[in-house]
Amino acid sequence: KITFFSASQEIIDLDLEDKEIKVEKIVVKESSGNTVENINYKSIDAKGNEYNLTASRGEISKDSENIIILKNVSGELKLKNKPNVYIKSDFAKYNSLNFDTYFYQNVSGFFEDKKIYSDNFDLLFKDNKAMIYNNIKFLDINIEGSADKIKLDLLTGDIIVTMLEKQKIQIIK
Repeated sequence: KITFFSASQEIIDLDLEDKEIKVEKIVVKESSGNTVENINYKSIDAKGNEYNLTASRGEISKDSENIIILKNVSGELKLKNKPNVYIKSDFAKYNSLNFDTYFYQNVSGFFEDKKIYSDNFDLLFKDNKAMIYNNIKFLDINIEGSADKIKLDLLTGDIIVTMLEKQKIQIIK
């Protein structure tokens, strides 16, 4: 069972039989119509993995009341026995039913000593993966590189770096 606040600050309960996610806390400090201000969201799954999401502002999508377009967004993914993942972007599209979050515009991601910059960073909780794509630049202490697509398995921590065409991944040491 999941409880969350809609833009009108009403409490909504959902039963998700096959999902093991519970919402711990959603704080909406201000709301007017389809716009919400100062959003803080936290969820923890049955395994203890935690997802925190904050935004300065959100607007309910005209296409679906379950989609919120967020502005000035920060996300933190704390996976058990894995490095924390931090994501920042100018905007994100958040699905309040399945928690999938699509970060876009000036996206930066950080985990361990690695930094990733891209146009898009999608957290797909229903598929247990993250997809990073479009204009990717990645850096760590020893290397700098670029690629077209990075896929992160949220269960295993496996990372797959690919190019869309038959170009080689560029890595500079």
